[in-house]
Parts: sequence; C-alpha cells; structure tokens
Amino acid sequence: MEQKSISIIETYDQLKAISDPLRTKMLIYLVEQPHTGHMLAKELNLSRAKILYHLRELEKHRIIKLVKKEERGGNILKYYQAVARGFIPADHLLSYVESKEATRQSFLEVIDRAKTRVLTAPDESFELNSSNVEEWLNMSIQKEFSLSKEKFLEFTRQYRNLLDSLLADDFDDKDKQLYYIMTIAFKVEEPLFNKNIK
Repeated sequence: MEQKSISIIETYDQLKAISDPLRTKMLIYLVEQPHTGHMLAKELNLSRAKILYHLRELEKHRIIKLVKKEERGGNILKYYQAVARGFIPADHLLSYVESKEATRQSFLEVIDRAKTRVLTAPDESFELNSSNVEEWLNMSIQKEFSLSKEKFLEFTRQYRNLLDSLLADDFDDKDKQLYYIMTIAFKVEEPLFNKNIK
C-alpha cells in the first residue's frame, strides 16, 4: 500500500478516533511501517486484546488499513499501516477541543518517538569528529524567535521545501546513510532560553 502524505479528517467520529492518546501512540508506529497487533502490544507493553480493540476502531474510521496477511505456525498475522503519514482535521472540525488535543498529543508522541530513536541509535551517531560544529554528522538545536505570523509561515514553507529537496535527491547514491530528523514548532507564552527576545 502506498501511503498518502496527508489525509484530511472529515468527520467528528474520525477526529474522536485519533484523539485518544493510546491510538495516537499506535499511529506513530503505524505511520512508520506495518505492524501486527502482537508487535504493537509488545512495543507498548499492553495486552493484545486492548491493542486489537483500538486497531479495529482505527480501521473502522479509515485511519489505518490492513495491508498484509501472513500465515505463521497455523496463525494468521494481520499487518496494519496508517493510510497517511500525517492527519489534518478539515476546516469545519478545527473548532472542536478534540482537534487541539489530538494535535497536542501527536506532538508529544513525536517527541517520545524521537527519544526512543536517540536511545537506540548507534554510538557512532554521537561522535564529534571536529571542533567545527558545521562538520558534525549530527545536530541538536532549540531556538525561540519572536516574529510575525507571516514570517513564521514563510519559514515553515521554506523549511518544508528544503526537506522536500532532500527527499528528491539522487536515490542511487552509494554513499547514502540514513538520518533521522524531527521538527516541531508552536507558539509559546513565555521565553525560556533567551529572556531578552525582542
């Protein structure tokens, strides 16, 4: 199955389905690759019955899809995957509290998944091969800016274009390595890092 980049959540029932914190956590895994209920139960340290209930709810609301069946040891393994890499509520759903909570929960799950990626990355990922930060093969940055909505939107447009240009790069390059990039951005009330932000 080919995943869409973005799926628009059209109904309130779909919005409720993805607003559940456990389902959001499950979706993080199902966006990455297909999983069985058993695999998710193991990853999330939950009973398979609980996971299967939530898988059925997500499938019923067309958030995930059965992508493969495999027979192993007399059992039929069902692999599910998210229908898209991202989910956005339709405009008529944006005023619902669930929409805000689903977005907040998805940010938290992205951060949690990033933590797992850091903890499981090989030691070489954190080697510093130079005193020049621009030569490092890793990056960790947190910044706070005070700017207009228009400038922020322009920045996000340019950033998305930059990521798209990386993805469109030559796939036949034999020297390629796999890198993990995680980005979130949102409005905050108080500066944390630089109290003198203008």
